[in-house]
Amino acid sequence: MSRFRPAVKVTSPSGRTWEIYAYRVTWQPPAHRREILRAIVAALRAIRSDDWTIDAVAYLPRPSTYRWTTTTEHKGQVLAQVEGHLARGDVPQHLPNAVYRGEERRSAR
Repeated sequence: MSRFRPAVKVTSPSGRTWEIYAYRVTWQPPAHRREILRAIVAALRAIRSDDWTIDAVAYLPRPSTYRWTTTTEHKGQVLAQVEGHLARGDVPQHLPNAVYRGEERRSAR
């Protein structure tokens, strides 16, 4: 599983297609050039950690992303729960063994 290929694709009853991604490293581009080293060190620490980020992304009708974090031990369980909820047409906010990190909406270009 990687950030470049979805772990799962699911369609909700309303016809909205979701792509679910699971990855370990969350890259935050630095605001200034002098902070590049700090961003690289943070990414390397994330690789060694036990945390996984799960993103559910839908592009139509408006791009939106829902995010959860979990541990390696519970990654498969959380992926299955997110997939099941989205297939039924709802977005889970309270999952056991996962922390809901919120929603990000972007404007369609």
